Amino acid sequence: MGIRVAGRRAMRQILMAAAVSLTGAVVFGQVGARPDDGPIPMGTTKGDTYKRLIIRNVTVISGRGEPGTNRAMPPEGSMDLVIENGLITNLILNDAVNTRTRGDKGQTAGDKVIDATGMFVIPGLVEMHAHLPGPKGGGPLGDRALEYAYRLYLGHGITTVRDAGTGGGISEMGEQRRLSNEHQIVAPRLVLCQRWPLPLTTWNEGDTPDKARAMVRKFKQLGADCIKISKSPGHYPDVLKAAVEEGRSLNMFTMVDLKVSETSALVASNAGVASIEHFYGLPEAGLEGSQSFPTDYDYWDENKRFRWAGRLWTEAERLHPERISALLDTMIKNGTNWNPTMAAYEDNRDFARGMTLPFRETLYTAGMLAKWGPDPSTHGEYHSIWGTADELAWRDFYRIWMKYIREFYLKGGLLTVGSDQGDIGGLGVIRELELMQEAGVKPLDVFKLATTNAARVLGFEKHCGVRVGCAADLAIVNGNPWENVKVMYGRGYGYYGTVARDKQVGMGGVKWTIKDGVVYDAQALLREVEWYVQRTKAAPKKTTS
Repeated sequence: MGIRVAGRRAMRQILMAAAVSLTGAVVFGQVGARPDDGPIPMGTTKGDTYKRLIIRNVTVISGRGEPGTNRAMPPEGSMDLVIENGLITNLILNDAVNTRTRGDKGQTAGDKVIDATGMFVIPGLVEMHAHLPGPKGGGPLGDRALEYAYRLYLGHGITTVRDAGTGGGISEMGEQRRLSNEHQIVAPRLVLCQRWPLPLTTWNEGDTPDKARAMVRKFKQLGADCIKISKSPGHYPDVLKAAVEEGRSLNMFTMVDLKVSETSALVASNAGVASIEHFYGLPEAGLEGSQSFPTDYDYWDENKRFRWAGRLWTEAERLHPERISALLDTMIKNGTNWNPTMAAYEDNRDFARGMTLPFRETLYTAGMLAKWGPDPSTHGEYHSIWGTADELAWRDFYRIWMKYIREFYLKGGLLTVGSDQGDIGGLGVIRELELMQEAGVKPLDVFKLATTNAARVLGFEKHCGVRVGCAADLAIVNGNPWENVKVMYGRGYGYYGTVARDKQVGMGGVKWTIKDGVVYDAQALLREVEWYVQRTKAAPKKTTS
């Protein structure tokens, strides 16, 4: 698992105090807000189902494009979308030419009509790397942690979440998956990968090919959809190969977080791994021997690990960039997905940025804000030594990393979007869309990566974008996300600093999120998050009052 934005602890209390003194209020979203824009109790908002749903006068970003490439189709509009029984059953053009040709037939009727004039519809976004909290709650997110995370996802138009190792346990999360599929809870669709192995403190489980096959069969019995191999005996090449093969026989794909291990991206891709996460295993292709580590390096010292990871791409690029390009070609030939999760590591290049994001005031729980850090016993809390040289190294790291992401994208590689931020993944996914554009992915194509590309990796045939016959998984955005992805942030946060604070609530954001035809008021879900966050701040020991 990568670094979660929520985990940045150092100087947090000082920065929050500064934010209060500057704004005069902790609750950003409530300054100047109307009463009907304010927080509402968690559990208020339900999904609505209609026999025939019409989305009127919307501009469509379909998420579709040329097969074998990352080229997406341009927007089309305005249109009326007809949704029945969880499927898109018609697209009706409303432009001047087509309305004249249609004559006096009038508009299609429905038992629910959403007027989306001036808005854009995109396929529901897919979070390809999450670590969801368990349904029992607790910890920094409070007693209703999972409900909180679900609402942040749906509130930002994310209808599917691939969990790469939940804190809730596969059995309990399997029940959550069933309830979500049956629309009995307010939650995105869940794809559950069992992490290998749990716990990670001992390495005598699954450490041979035969044990690996047995472990994969156990994962299947537990109800896992897929296998997630992180730092473990699963990184032994022979063990990895056995796990992938056994998984395929059981219709389970494998995703890998390679860390610094003897399995590189080349070994993993050739073994048949479906998805490679983060950056690990790719720059190693450009090295001559191992990376130039200092003699006091220790992988399990996270401060050293991430300080020196910041030098990895630079060394590899200096030595053999052609080998890295050749690796990308092999991944494309093998159909290997690359899911970079750039948002997870961004604080390394600008630590202060992560401490001062505007939505921290309303969408981060008290527990996420209160703990003092850094903490060497907590994964991701390693900024005990972090100076200008480290940030500059990571900025160069991002420049080179993004260069190869762009090359993979231009060559037609299977590229997807993930945040590695299960707690605030709804926000993290939108940030990842921005970072993909920074890497050189064209704005329209970003939505293909985050929707139909992801569905291809997951094997979701019906989730084929905005097309007749495809699943009605959609997000209706109050603004043009093609022009400015920031309009998708929460409750007007995309306008932070450019519009007066009392004007931001109600601007931008996802207005409605639709999962299998079930309609959710996305802004109401985020108002529930605001309510829950206020409760954690008012009574941090009793967060469900």
